[in-house]
Amino acid sequence: MESNILVIYTGGTIGMIQDPATEALTPFNFDALYKHIPILQNFNCRIDSYCFDPLIDSSNMNPSFWIKLAKV
Repeated sequence: MESNILVIYTGGTIGMIQDPATEALTPFNFDALYKHIPILQNFNCRIDSYCFDPLIDSSNMNPSFWIKLAKV
């Protein structure tokens, strides 16, 4: 039986990747998850992702955002 995983990216450092050209941190493209982390293909699971737009820093979290998060 295949498992399903949903990765929800709200923003912040954990979802950043270094741009090789500028060396700046930029948001990770979760649509390319298997390209950047190919070992995930070895697991019997389907991984989907949802990225908030605009991204929000954890210091800006509030109850109204928690409601949006719960709806996802």
